[in-house]
Amino acid sequence: MSLPPVRAIVLSVASALAAFSFSAQAAAASSALRLDLESVTRLDPARANPGEDAVSIVYANRIEGSPDDELNLIGDAEVRRGGAVITADRISYRQETDEVTATGNAHIAREGASFSGPSMKFRLTSRSGSMEDAEWEYAPRNLRGCAKNVKFLSGDRTNFEDVTISTCKRDDEAWFISLNDLEIDEYDQTASGTGAVLHFLGAPILASPWFSFPISTERRSGFLTPTYGMSSTRGVDIAVPYYFNIAPNYDYTFTPRVMTKRGVMLGNEGRFKYDNFETQVNFDYLPDDRVYDDSRWGTRIQAEYNREKLAFRADYNRVSDDDYVTDFSGSIRESSEAILPQDYSLSWTDTYWNSTLRVTKNQTLEIDGVTTIVPYERVPQVVFNGYAADWRGFELTTMIDATKFSHPSRIGGTRVVASQGVSYPFRGAGWFVIPKAEFMGAWYQLDNMSRDAYYQNKTPSRFTPTLTLDAGLEFERDASFFGKSAYQTLEPRVYYAYTPYRNQDDIPVFDSTVTDLSFATLFTPNLYSGYDRVSQANQLTAVISTRYIDKASGLELFRASVGQRQYFSDQDVHFIPEEKRADPYYQGISEPNANVRSDLLGSVGARLTRSLYASANLQYSSSLNRVMNVKTGLTWQPKRMSTMGLYYRYNYSANELTDDNNIKQIDFQMQWPITGRLYGLFRYNYSLLRKKPIEMIGGVEYLHDCWTLRVAAQRYTTAANGEESNFFLQLELYGLGSIGINPLSELRRNIRGYQTTGPLPGATGPYDFYE
Repeated sequence: MSLPPVRAIVLSVASALAAFSFSAQAAAASSALRLDLESVTRLDPARANPGEDAVSIVYANRIEGSPDDELNLIGDAEVRRGGAVITADRISYRQETDEVTATGNAHIAREGASFSGPSMKFRLTSRSGSMEDAEWEYAPRNLRGCAKNVKFLSGDRTNFEDVTISTCKRDDEAWFISLNDLEIDEYDQTASGTGAVLHFLGAPILASPWFSFPISTERRSGFLTPTYGMSSTRGVDIAVPYYFNIAPNYDYTFTPRVMTKRGVMLGNEGRFKYDNFETQVNFDYLPDDRVYDDSRWGTRIQAEYNREKLAFRADYNRVSDDDYVTDFSGSIRESSEAILPQDYSLSWTDTYWNSTLRVTKNQTLEIDGVTTIVPYERVPQVVFNGYAADWRGFELTTMIDATKFSHPSRIGGTRVVASQGVSYPFRGAGWFVIPKAEFMGAWYQLDNMSRDAYYQNKTPSRFTPTLTLDAGLEFERDASFFGKSAYQTLEPRVYYAYTPYRNQDDIPVFDSTVTDLSFATLFTPNLYSGYDRVSQANQLTAVISTRYIDKASGLELFRASVGQRQYFSDQDVHFIPEEKRADPYYQGISEPNANVRSDLLGSVGARLTRSLYASANLQYSSSLNRVMNVKTGLTWQPKRMSTMGLYYRYNYSANELTDDNNIKQIDFQMQWPITGRLYGLFRYNYSLLRKKPIEMIGGVEYLHDCWTLRVAAQRYTTAANGEESNFFLQLELYGLGSIGINPLSELRRNIRGYQTTGPLPGATGPYDFYE
């Protein structure tokens, strides 16, 4: 099994030139020329692959001579054979020399590839010939250029002299590649050339004295596109990858990365693929970090095996030190990673059940001098899930989970959880009622109990039944929304849950936490995630929603929802026993709401115009008499590649141990045209609590018919509470590739609705470029 191709800067150019070579050669691949008028109306894609006895079709204003000696086509002369078309003012064929000569506006085309020039010659049997002062074009990829001389050599080789390549329109020399010569070998599927120079806006910016590359999707060893950028912590950052095509199913990429402030990092990537197994190994090594004054490294190993019902996954991550991710990540998302997973799983999936054996370990990093809370490791975990969607009308769910938890400094143990759920849904047009019963048991075998004197019972257990009833209605009526004909829906939904109280203070918390309140969690019986805690429940959730839907377009014009949970009994199940609430391990975790009712949730969204959309989500606590969470925003997108958004985010945490969850931010995002081709890119995320920006990015994007230039600068606060700045510069040449550091992932993450343009080659049919 072959690996996917590695994208090089010259790959698409090579593919196009290969098509040109094949087009010209296929048109000349006959040892005789025959006239067949009955074939004029035949359109069969198989005829694009000529054989030795392929039929030739000729047209002309006047035909003179004999096919056995010399045949002359005069005036709008045309020869069609095997999907190839040759046209000229005059075409002559001599049987003695087996040579076709086309003079006056000579042109050859096949499958979108074409050559044009004042004249051309072909020897059909040897498939050799030449065309001087040729212009060529490959329509599927919008590539074009010119060559002083094109020689179709004996066999499968084609030589271009003084050739240029571009995707710009004619008479537009915004960018092009000039080469002294280029030779394509169809048999070896290789191309090599000398004196390649990339010209941009009239100035040469890159050059290579010699190069070689594949002319098909098959990979070939060589240099890949270099990248460069700038960073406040790394300085000028330049990487030049070299690709080794060792075999069809495994390869290796070596990437020296020069950072002026840090040194030279040696990047290594190996890929292997065989039948149902594939793996990728990355290892980056910096021998001597000038700032850190030590060697540094990071590695990631990913492996995957799939065969019918059996699957294996592995994801191993590790770095040399706590600051490695922050120093070399280059984005705010990656720099905030404090726990690097080492996850392995083996699973089997059948029709009604699946099972998984999993081991989860990790490396925990110290951020800004503060040690991150070390999570428990699963060594191992065995899970079995069964599901029957319709057994005599019943839905059955079965789950068994056996996990051994390990921790370097805390109490550990083994937990076995078994759950059986039974429901009998009733559904109709515009309504549903789903009663469900679930029975869950949990059994523990604790070890290392000397690490925590609070826990005395070595074998605690818990059995909790849960009964739920979920019911909803959907009403619909004709209505109008600001003069627009619309449908209005009214959708009430209620959800009742009952779980009796079980004292669980003698059970440690391995992998559970308090779930955040949302419209999704309102319809769950348990206030906790995981299996170490099952909350006491005697509660009713009520949510009502309404929507306005445009009759003409089906567009949602307005939506609104409001919901709340009512508790009919006290919540006596505590996430953290009172004696342990000062434990730093549980810092930042609050107990669930102990009031008569939950916080009130509200959500509203309105399409004020076709291009202007407003939304707001709110969480209000009646017990604290204050707003707990707000997310609101206004988005304007009047046309493609034009978007502007203003957002506000607020979150209040009542936990006295930490204020990390307290958020009060204003976020402005924009992609907007400055001129017809120049676009401004901007994001400013400001914290009103910290009184400083969290993340900023600004830049411009210039879009031309055949190239795009992106310039952007980014600054953000890292997880270590430091400041990081990055500079992006990318020149994208349509149909060829790009040069520089690609900022698209950062732009898409920072600017909602960000769009860009650039023609992407796609599959073409047999008649897409038919002449």
